[in-house]
Parts: sequence; C-alpha cells; structure tokens
Amino acid sequence: MFKKIEFLVILISFIFTILVSTTIGFAGFLILEKFWGFFILSFILQLVIFAIVNTILQKRDLLESTKILNEHLEAVSKHSINLSCAYCQIANVVPIVLNKENKFKCESCNQISGVKMQFLSTQISTPLTKITFPGMEDV
Repeated sequence: MFKKIEFLVILISFIFTILVSTTIGFAGFLILEKFWGFFILSFILQLVIFAIVNTILQKRDLLESTKILNEHLEAVSKHSINLSCAYCQIANVVPIVLNKENKFKCESCNQISGVKMQFLSTQISTPLTKITFPGMEDV
C-alpha cells in the first residue's frame, strides 16, 4: 500500500499532530476543564490549515514545474533546421532533438521523412598576418 518512506512521513506527521492537539487539550483542561473539546478542535484546525497550506504549496510547485517545462521546450525548439522533403523536395522547418531519432511529416505531401545527422571534427587554423619567405624579407 505505502512505500516505507511514505508511511514513515505520514506516521511522523500524525504523531506531531497528536502531540500538538494533546498539548492544546491539556491547556484547555487547565483553563476550562475541557480536554476533549480543545483536543478535537485543535486536531481539526491542524488538518484544515495543513490542507490549505499543502494545496497552496502544490499549486506553487505545479506553476514552477510548468514554468521550467516551458523554458525547456523553448530551449529545445530553438534547435530547428530547414530541410527539404525526401519525396517532393519542398522545404520544411524541422525541430531537431539530438538524443532521439528525428522524423518529420512534410507539410506539402504528408510523407514522413527521416533526418540523418553527421558531425565532423575539424582543425582550427590561425590566420597569419604577414608571410615572409626566406631571402625575400626586403620585398
């Protein structure tokens, strides 16, 4: 039913709720000699307040995760390339994701084309500002 960590969190939360309710119940008993009324009232108030706080935190987390997801999708969408269809040769703007197989459906002929990528390493050359040949320094 519960995983071990979830059960432990629920148990600790329940123990703290009972401890707070018992403390408030004893305070109510000392003031008005009504333990159970204060105990039940504080227990219910804690449940209601924690439910409200938990709902607010969940909404905040949902908004934050949605914002992160949108930023991620925006970053991924920046990797697009203009490719021509393998069937009709019409140009299409194709989003490219580097860690999966890429395919696209042509906007013109509705055929599905695959995308093959090739990466090459190259040497980096440094431009020379002045070339001198031996024996021709004065020229």
